[in-house]
Amino acid sequence: MRRPVPGSISLAMSIAKWCLAPGLALLALSFPLPAEAALSEGTSQKLETGNTNQGGGTSSSSNFRQQVSIGDSVSAVGISSSKFRIVPGFLGASLSATTPPPITDLDLADLYAKTNALGLKITPQTWQQDADPLFLWEPPVTRAEQVAGYSYGLDVAPDDVVDTTSTSFDVATATPNTLSDGVHTFTVKALNSAGNAGKPLSIELWMDTTPPQIATHTPDAGGLLNAAANVTATLSDAASGVDASSLSLLVNGSAASVSYAPATGTLTATGGGWKEGANSLELRLADAAGNAQTPLVWSVTLDTKPPTGTVLINGDAELTTSLHVTLGLDASDATSGLSSMLVSNDEVTGYVAEPYAAIRKFWKLTAIRGPQRVYVKFVDKAGNTSSPVSDVIDLLLLSPETAITSGPAGFSPEPSATFTFSCPEGGCVFAFAFDHDTWSDWSPTATAAASGLVFGNHYFRVKAAKDVNGTPGIQPDEEDPSPAERTWVVGVEPSLFSFPKGPHIKLWRLE
Repeated sequence: MRRPVPGSISLAMSIAKWCLAPGLALLALSFPLPAEAALSEGTSQKLETGNTNQGGGTSSSSNFRQQVSIGDSVSAVGISSSKFRIVPGFLGASLSATTPPPITDLDLADLYAKTNALGLKITPQTWQQDADPLFLWEPPVTRAEQVAGYSYGLDVAPDDVVDTTSTSFDVATATPNTLSDGVHTFTVKALNSAGNAGKPLSIELWMDTTPPQIATHTPDAGGLLNAAANVTATLSDAASGVDASSLSLLVNGSAASVSYAPATGTLTATGGGWKEGANSLELRLADAAGNAQTPLVWSVTLDTKPPTGTVLINGDAELTTSLHVTLGLDASDATSGLSSMLVSNDEVTGYVAEPYAAIRKFWKLTAIRGPQRVYVKFVDKAGNTSSPVSDVIDLLLLSPETAITSGPAGFSPEPSATFTFSCPEGGCVFAFAFDHDTWSDWSPTATAAASGLVFGNHYFRVKAAKDVNGTPGIQPDEEDPSPAERTWVVGVEPSLFSFPKGPHIKLWRLE
């Protein structure tokens, strides 16, 4: 006999120990039990729960013991019943007795940077060139619904005020919209509505957008060399540093051997395709971030060949009666041109440096009768010096010789002196000088005297002259180019045996 169920029975059924695979849904079942939903026979009752089709599985209950067999994921399951409601729960949740995580767990899952939304991911702590990166982060793994927003800071710690509800920060849309060269740290943390914050998450990016600089280089642009030289340059890069592997120097398109000293920033290059004349040099460099400097190109002239030339005395004349002659010079240099010349009457005594000129007037020969040779070397602008060239001319002096015939010599106790002199040619005039006095006027008088001489060394000079060219007055080539000279001492000649004055000399005998 079927018993009627008094009233309506409302049963709230909670299934606490279902075991679902990941990706399945937790189901909350609420059962209204009408009278016909239960059968009671004697002391045994049977509760029919309805059927749930989830990939062929069947859910049934007897004496409130549940058994569930579930095959497919919830997304592929069709559930229907006219007897109860099914409310979907959280996908991916585990139906177990484990205590759910606290709502204060706001730690971010991941933080990274990209060149842009569709661009490449940027490797942290590596020099790179993108100065307007996009920072992105993943929300907390659990309790994401508790996040009210995010606080971030660039090179500063984030505060506890929500800056954005988005999960990204684009430098390109900020002010300023680029990062300066150097190291930058971006930090972000999640905040909930109660003001609680998760653990900050940081990423460090190294920016370098400026190419390295060339401070100095040698040889300079337009430089002139007389030999293939080393090329040096001083390089610098404030951020990532100069990349030694990027350095190259081409000489007329041929690579030179390059070395680099990072401690001093000095590049040294040797070799390359040097040639006589103009040479093109090209220096290339980049930094560790890949910023390449515009190639530096400049020109240097190489001149290794000395100039050539000739010299003629008085237009190649054979004889001269004057000490002063005119040098005719003809020289050339194919590459750098002439700079100066070296002139000498005697290679042993040395050369006189003068600017190069095609005509050199009033060059003074050595005042010795006979053949006189003049030597000339030419110097180009690169510093190359030619071998000496020379010319010879016979010097016939028209001026007379001078001879001192009497006067003091050696030591004289007299504070005065009288000298006599002559010239073998006769008809001469004379000029003389004592010590540092200037030359006297020309005079036919063949004597000279001085008095009031102080004790010590004295010096007398005299020269003869004779007018032979008909020009009024004595001309330079009419006077004796080698004056006669005499030196003497006013005073008493010291004893042959003299002892130095001073303290007594002590002698010791070593036993």
